[in-house]
Amino acid sequence: MKKNALMYCCRSEKHMGSLHRSIGLATELSQTLNVTLLLDENTPALVDIPESIDQVYLPSLCVDPDSNVFEFGEMQFLKESIIQRRDIILAKFESLKPRVVIVDNFPFNQHRLRGEILPVVERARNGVYGESLVVSTTDSIMVDDSANGESRADIAALLLGKYFDLVIVQSDPVFARLEEFFKPNNTLQTPLYHTGFVMPDEQTRWTGGRGDTILVSAGDGRFGGILFRTAVEAHRVLWPVSNLPMKIVAGPRLPEDEYLGLAQLADELEGLEVTRVVDSLRSEMARARCSISQCGYHTALNSITTQTPSLFVPSNANQRSEQIVRAQRLVYWGAGRLMMPHHLNAASLTHEINQLLQFWPRKVRFDTRGAANAARLIDRALHFGEIGLGSSHLSADSNNLY
Repeated sequence: MKKNALMYCCRSEKHMGSLHRSIGLATELSQTLNVTLLLDENTPALVDIPESIDQVYLPSLCVDPDSNVFEFGEMQFLKESIIQRRDIILAKFESLKPRVVIVDNFPFNQHRLRGEILPVVERARNGVYGESLVVSTTDSIMVDDSANGESRADIAALLLGKYFDLVIVQSDPVFARLEEFFKPNNTLQTPLYHTGFVMPDEQTRWTGGRGDTILVSAGDGRFGGILFRTAVEAHRVLWPVSNLPMKIVAGPRLPEDEYLGLAQLADELEGLEVTRVVDSLRSEMARARCSISQCGYHTALNSITTQTPSLFVPSNANQRSEQIVRAQRLVYWGAGRLMMPHHLNAASLTHEINQLLQFWPRKVRFDTRGAANAARLIDRALHFGEIGLGSSHLSADSNNLY
């Protein structure tokens, strides 16, 4: 029997967490649906995508559409890029005639992308090929946007009510609920489910015991430069005393000049290794003595599932406060330690690493079956119309929450 088509729109250029969540869910959905994933054109350099998923690449925006600071030329370029991307998305919709359309992080964020997203959502709703099931996916923790928060939340709620059948929140509600961060003035009418965290497809664990390496990572590396440079300075102090090697996973998006500078330091300093990427960050973390990271969605899950002693140093880059919230909650659960970004310097990081070597994290068991739970929910909604049950947590086993 021919599978129904599903079109999944993910803006992969900005958030690695969104990219990993989208690929995880798309992989699960591809077992029962023909999945086409729409991604930014630079995605192949960031992550591998399973062959079971068809891929369409959109022209890169090159600028952040959520930024409030634009040069006139950038605004014009963004407008032209969005029109070009919109036309590609609509053409793909016409060829696929999908029964399901999923949009990641919209309308909660990416408001300037309305020009490319709303046309396909409207097309999915107008019933030309039979009305599609329209789904929004998001993480529960949202960036603090107090200046625009109320108006944006209200607009998002209106768009959800008008165009979307379902909201899937890829988080365990025991850890964080969407309602804590998304507070429109009017009650959200669209059914909303917390389906659990989405883990990558790889589930292997290192069973050979912990090594002695201090692992330092920062997601795709785009905002990791300060952390990496400070870690090198801490290594200069720690190596003669502890003799513990340090491995820095710089990430594919750390600027080339910064990466080359780190690589040169690795050639000069004993016990320091620098690499752009690894086959599996989860495996690296499982065998490490301890981990230092910025506490992105994917890295945080790797930390708690491998039970690696972890220090979270969130980025202080613009609009990255979700990392701070995530880290604070993991610290509350005893799953790691936290250093606020404004405290980051060589002396404080050296002290925190010494403390981390004496720390053992508490085992936490959040629901990490978000992909399977969400796929099951979408299948029920598609074939049986079983949505509209209100805000709930969809899980096969509620005993797995704590």
